[in-house]
Amino acid sequence: MIGNDYYKVDVNFELANDRLRSLVLFYGPLIGNDALALYEYLLINGSTAGFERLNDLLNTLNISVDAFEKQCEKLNEYRLLRTLNRDDRYVFIVMEPLSMKQFIKDDILVRDFILRTSGARYQKIASEIYEENRYLDFVDISKQLPVDNLNDWSADDESYLKTRKKKTYDFNTRFDINRFLKDISTTMLPSRFRSEENMKEVALLADLYNISYDSMRTYVARTTNSSMEQFDLKGLKDLCLSSQSSYQKIGEDEYDMPSITYLMSLQDGKDVTRYDRQIIYNLAHDYNLNVPVINVLLKHTLDNCDNRLYEKYLYGIAADLHRNDIKTAEEAIKFLSRERQPKKTSADALPKYDSSRNAILSKDEEEEILRLMGKK
Repeated sequence: MIGNDYYKVDVNFELANDRLRSLVLFYGPLIGNDALALYEYLLINGSTAGFERLNDLLNTLNISVDAFEKQCEKLNEYRLLRTLNRDDRYVFIVMEPLSMKQFIKDDILVRDFILRTSGARYQKIASEIYEENRYLDFVDISKQLPVDNLNDWSADDESYLKTRKKKTYDFNTRFDINRFLKDISTTMLPSRFRSEENMKEVALLADLYNISYDSMRTYVARTTNSSMEQFDLKGLKDLCLSSQSSYQKIGEDEYDMPSITYLMSLQDGKDVTRYDRQIIYNLAHDYNLNVPVINVLLKHTLDNCDNRLYEKYLYGIAADLHRNDIKTAEEAIKFLSRERQPKKTSADALPKYDSSRNAILSKDEEEEILRLMGKK
């Protein structure tokens, strides 16, 4: 590890009193005070919203990176911490300590404890755990739950007990929502908020406004807590609309990219106003247009409306694109080029005269008609 690396903490439990006693009485002498203090800090501070600089944590704890790494290894050895690594990123998953009874049933841990402390100390703690042995000469007459209460249990009921695989999503978006969810705990984003509709909205907002994975984790953490009844999509949308996007010059025919990035490039790096950001959102939600199609429409409108996003013009074409089920940039370009071609009207073409039914007149009849018309 080095100080410029990134770290993330994941805590998915609340420490019960019995396990807290086990942590202090049993684990404390084994891991030492420094590692115990680090464990308690990570536990109390809880899960982080996203990846943060390791240097910030080291400064808070006032320890060197070598000392931190040594303490993590000690916690790893006693199964109090899991350390995951990918490139310059570390994930620290805080694990629950064994309960008092579980600890003394672990052959390795209990022997390690006796060697590091003393048999007398172990016996003193163990005797307090098994105080119920004082009642061995009593008969247990406690009422038991009748097994026949479960006679109505069905195969459908049993299905609720099966471990369900984590749901994966298949959205046509640049933002990989499945990758995003791998690095975010259920404490930060509870399972009940991970509906297909909510996750599709998260991915779409990221695509429209060029939101990175780390930024989206931060936004989700700021708009979600376990006491909420529903996911705050409006709050998340407001954060994404207000986000700052760095300028990136791209080709005008590179449509498969975040709409905010594409529009900023079209206007030579000028920041996209909140008004225009809202237009982009409306095209995605009110007209159900895919991001590449939105980008084609943005360029088409600027080219044909004196470099303005004229709403009546823009939304009228958006409705046509939606009505004709235009899904790709190529389809949109073809559709719009066809729309620009002038259409012939009935006044543009002379009618063809059918002379096959003309009456055949004699010379005398022709002269009579001309005389009546004043031609003779």
